[in-house]
Amino acid sequence: MSELIKLVTALERRVQEAGEAQQVADRLWDATEEILREVRAIATSVSEIRFEIDGYIGENDYIAVERSAYELRGATDTGRLLPVLRQALLLVALRDGSSLPDPTSIELLPELSDTVMEHPTLSLEELFRDSKQELEAQEESLRTIWCDEDDEPELEDHLHEARLNSVRDRATRAGRQLMELCEYISEVLCPELVTSTEAGNSEVALRALAAVSAAGEEAVPAYKIYEVALSEQYERSPTSLGAMGEHLMLFEGWLNTQ
Repeated sequence: MSELIKLVTALERRVQEAGEAQQVADRLWDATEEILREVRAIATSVSEIRFEIDGYIGENDYIAVERSAYELRGATDTGRLLPVLRQALLLVALRDGSSLPDPTSIELLPELSDTVMEHPTLSLEELFRDSKQELEAQEESLRTIWCDEDDEPELEDHLHEARLNSVRDRATRAGRQLMELCEYISEVLCPELVTSTEAGNSEVALRALAAVSAAGEEAVPAYKIYEVALSEQYERSPTSLGAMGEHLMLFEGWLNTQ
């Protein structure tokens, strides 16, 4: 009987240990999934910013666009995301029973060369150069269409409208540059970041996060270009900014009375 009791006791101990081990495994799985959700949520946050920017540009709400640019920078900030990525890589390795990454190898993001960084970019010089070329081509086409002497008044009206449209198009393109950055981050970079993190590939994950951060750093400079282009539009045609233009004109008029 005593031997039987010993066997039963040993079996109960093993069952208890197995249960405790399963609890630990479950907690590890849950912790890993929770931190991976944070990595996956980056794309969602950036996509939401893109959607908001689209509406703000349509309303010429430059204040909201500026706020969104800084939100994009914050959503891709290395200081916030790198600790999350480090935790994710360590937990994935523990969960999968693979080798833990060297702590020093995941301490910093790698430096990316200019050839590796393929995120959308737009300089003020490029914006005005392309706009000038498009306007010149349009003006040439209009002069070909309205070439008779009797068409001179019509030609001048169309040229004036084309020049105003060119100014508006510059502001729109500059604003959409921010949307292109969001789209590139959420649809190109984030899937690679998530896939490599889930697989425990620290080298690829760190490089992907470095690319996300580099693209996010373009957000504020992109807004500055939009601000310049929108200011030019306001100077040339305040009413083309809709409600925002009316608000600015009222504010400008109030300043002039002080």
